Amino acid sequence: MKFQVLSIDAWGNQEEGYEWNNWHKVGFIDLSLRDTDQEIIEKMYINGFISNTTGGEVEDDGHNWVIVDKSTRAPVYAIEYGTILN
Repeated sequence: MKFQVLSIDAWGNQEEGYEWNNWHKVGFIDLSLRDTDQEIIEKMYINGFISNTTGGEVEDDGHNWVIVDKSTRAPVYAIEYGTILN
């Protein structure tokens, strides 16, 4: 399935949490609903959205698979599935 990818500008910090200040559509990515978090990270890398496959994690906010920086927990990208699956 093809999903929209958003670049996230977030405010906040690791202790108090982050809020999305703004987001921009930056492209699309093909994913399977059976893809693991690591497969999502690898596909984000292969498609040029991220520069390496380490240092990031996937969180599900109920509407997006959010790619967060593992060290700061800051959201960096989101893969929007809510408009398709919900």
